[in-house]
Amino acid sequence: MLQVGIPRVLSYYYYYPFYKAFLEHLGCRVVLSAPTSARTLERLSVCPTDEPCVSVKLAFPHTLELIERGVDFLFIPTLVSKDSHSYYCPKHIGLPAMLRSGLDLPPGKIISPSINWREAARSTLHSFLEAGRRLGRSASEARRAFAAALRFQKGCFRLAVERQLTVLELYEQAAGVKRCGRRELRREARHSESGLRIGVVGHGYILYDYMAHHVVERLREHATVLVPEMVPPEAIRESLHRTAYGKALWSFEQAIVGSALYWLEHRLVDSLILVAPFECGPEAVIEVYLEEAAESCGIPFLVLTVDEQTGEAGLVTRLEAFLDTLRDSQRLQGALQPRLLPEKGERRGALVAPLPEKRVLGFPNMGNLGAVLATVFNGELVNAVAPLPVTRRTAELGEELAPEFICYPFAVTLGQMRQCLEAGANTLIMVGGKGRCRLGWYAELQEILLKRAGYSFEMVVIDSPFPLRENYNRFLQALQRFYEPRQGRKVIAAALLAFYKALLTERAETLFYRLQAWESRRGSAYALFSLFLQRLREAATFGSARSAFREYLRSCAGLSLEKEARPLKVRLIGEIYAVFEEYVNRELARTLGSLPDIRIEVQREVTVMNWLRYNIIKSPAQLLRHRQISAAAQPYLEEAVGGHGQESVGLAVLAPREGMDGVIHLWPFTCMPEIVAQSILTRVTRDLSLPLLTLIVNEQTGHAGMMTRIESFAHILLERRASKGERKKSTSWVST
Repeated sequence: MLQVGIPRVLSYYYYYPFYKAFLEHLGCRVVLSAPTSARTLERLSVCPTDEPCVSVKLAFPHTLELIERGVDFLFIPTLVSKDSHSYYCPKHIGLPAMLRSGLDLPPGKIISPSINWREAARSTLHSFLEAGRRLGRSASEARRAFAAALRFQKGCFRLAVERQLTVLELYEQAAGVKRCGRRELRREARHSESGLRIGVVGHGYILYDYMAHHVVERLREHATVLVPEMVPPEAIRESLHRTAYGKALWSFEQAIVGSALYWLEHRLVDSLILVAPFECGPEAVIEVYLEEAAESCGIPFLVLTVDEQTGEAGLVTRLEAFLDTLRDSQRLQGALQPRLLPEKGERRGALVAPLPEKRVLGFPNMGNLGAVLATVFNGELVNAVAPLPVTRRTAELGEELAPEFICYPFAVTLGQMRQCLEAGANTLIMVGGKGRCRLGWYAELQEILLKRAGYSFEMVVIDSPFPLRENYNRFLQALQRFYEPRQGRKVIAAALLAFYKALLTERAETLFYRLQAWESRRGSAYALFSLFLQRLREAATFGSARSAFREYLRSCAGLSLEKEARPLKVRLIGEIYAVFEEYVNRELARTLGSLPDIRIEVQREVTVMNWLRYNIIKSPAQLLRHRQISAAAQPYLEEAVGGHGQESVGLAVLAPREGMDGVIHLWPFTCMPEIVAQSILTRVTRDLSLPLLTLIVNEQTGHAGMMTRIESFAHILLERRASKGERKKSTSWVST
């Protein structure tokens, strides 16, 4: 009988009945890793990087334990989406790939069928049929096992609702999983006497794992405790559908938010506690929604953040203080009257002054796109605050309001919005579109946080108009919020000119990166590029924009160059905002090209224009390039994990073949897709002997520290070139 191991982490706490039934119907023996203990935490170092949340880190020692126990296979499905509206968090999508790379597992060790009901519903069943084939069973046997597993999964969690069981109690009663190390309740009867009702939400793999220190059981000693698995799925769906964001939330987060909203709507709890792992990406988003909902209902809300360093005594102290506060509140206020949650689209809180009839637009800027944005939102079409550059003050303004573990681009764009509002804007524009990463939630969260801070404005969210049949009307309605219908032709003309300016800016910037590696007098290429940007900003027609670019080319051709120079070639990869916004990356590309003793030619393929070419324009050349990048990533990361995570892996794999001497992986602290990519890149660099520097940026990143790391990396590349005995000299310096 084949032994198949399942790590007791992450999706185990949601789908173990399904996994168990599927494997046992195929005649396999299921082997679970031991529950997390202090010894497990001591082995977290087997995780190749420090940045993942503790739940992902734990997957590495749990998986390693199963390998050491000699299982034939590991069963770790790739969770992409459970319905047509949402995705799972990128860490669930990338987990099998992260484990394969981080633990150097052979390709066939992990059986990882894909659950992807949003993009590839048919292939989901086929991937489980393939899993059955690898376990020695026929397609018909695997099909029956799949159907039986679905029935068992639904039956188990129906039982949890009927009997009000936690996941651990459910697994003990329905799946035969002993609750090892269960604490006996010392004051079991007190909760009924106190009358307190506490809703506790969080991921099952945090609530019921070691680092949460039995938080649910501890609270049960003092109160009636409700957890998400006790809420009927249909009730969760109904509560979510009454919000503007609910259907698109990540899959496990839907259960967290939906159950909390259900309790609040029906006044079933006296307080709400969110138990969240340090650096959890999705929970930085839902924390804002839960806080707003709890505040609207007058319900106390507590966030407990845990990780591998969390001490039991400190957590218990916080719980006891919170419980004392609740009891005091009950004595003072008596029975509370029900208060309903805001309806969809309604917001409660400080009174919002009516907006003036005359709109003044404000919007975040990024990189060198100021001239482009100013062309679309110009004074002839609409009043707008000029695109404001990102400064230290911008970041500080955003950090004052942003959730603790939200990604840095969120905080910076939030700061830009505050600057726009303080400069007279009364309407903010932000891009939308729900996907795997957090960008699609920026607008809603920023609106909540800014209005909570007392700002009065309207937020207009612009999604992609494609596919036209589904999205065009909504896209047009968004535009009509600030453009008048009679301006249609002018708007289209301005948009086309803006696109042309963006195209010229990208070409000029690419040329600048090449030139600064060859220029005789350092800084001369940057002076020409800055002058071009100024002229482009002033250009009001296609002809004047074209003339500015031609003048730039003529000036570049007249630069004095070091013909004998042999610059290193370094590719920048990573999250697009960090790669593109110069304040966030501390002008990394320009810094690389201006090192005093080392010449470096920077290659940057992650650009806004390339994103538009692939996602909106569907350029054949860009579609072909994207397929090439995805194919290069496939041996390491098969699924897209959001943002530019898969592209980071593919571009790194292609780097040696395309003449790069090294790669710099640049991303903001807590970026979910790039955390997945970073774990996988540790193996890519080993396999390809590829020099790679990882730079993680946030508000604490200093220029001096980054310079030291960059200079060290550059010297390593020079030494590596010398050790290879490379003697080739470049014969061409630029192509326009």
